[in-house]
Amino acid sequence: MNKVLLILVGVAVLGAAVVLILLPPRDSADAIVAEPSAVEVAVDETADETAEPVVVEPEPEPVEVEVVEPEPEPQVAPVEHVVDGTIAEGEYPHKTTVVGVDVYWRNNAEQLRVGLVSPGTGYVAIGFDPEVQMQGANMIIGFMQEGELHIRDDYGTQTIAHTQDTNRGGSDNILASAGSEWPDQTVIEFIIPLDSGDAYDKPLVAGNTYPILVSYHDLRDGFSARHSGRGAGEITLDAAE
Repeated sequence: MNKVLLILVGVAVLGAAVVLILLPPRDSADAIVAEPSAVEVAVDETADETAEPVVVEPEPEPVEVEVVEPEPEPQVAPVEHVVDGTIAEGEYPHKTTVVGVDVYWRNNAEQLRVGLVSPGTGYVAIGFDPEVQMQGANMIIGFMQEGELHIRDDYGTQTIAHTQDTNRGGSDNILASAGSEWPDQTVIEFIIPLDSGDAYDKPLVAGNTYPILVSYHDLRDGFSARHSGRGAGEITLDAAE
């Protein structure tokens, strides 16, 4: 019995070995490859297929703007007129005409500047703040002779007489003067102080109005020739700033 069992077991083992020998070897290509798992994609069925995609523009980089300061307007210096015996437009803010003589003037708190344009080629004169005719007036008389200006500071001693301040112990207080002469006119400019302190000069006050006397001669030069024309007027000085 035992022998039979041993024979049967040997036969079974031998048969199994034969089967293994007869089976073909497994190729690597026949290896089982796991199928990839399906990926579920959620689709929004309510989305509008025709809607355009939203494009997000990148924010622009800040641009530095150079600020250009405007150039300041050039400051125009005021025109400084000189006493030169000619009268330019705008040189004097005030003008009046007495007996054919144009009288120009301007002043500040201390000085009075005057321009006279006579219709003659002889002397021309102006008196400030007379009392009766010439009397008490501070008079400035001038004429051109051979291209040179002759000018004098006088005082009205009587109604029809005047003399040089220096003859009575006073002083000549003409600070600047110039003149020119043409075939049909004489131009004289001068500057005097409003208050020279001279007893033979009437003090003038800025902002006040004063009477004036004006005279001229058509042809004759000099300080004592009788006038061809004479008249009276007034001037108002600018108030002091």
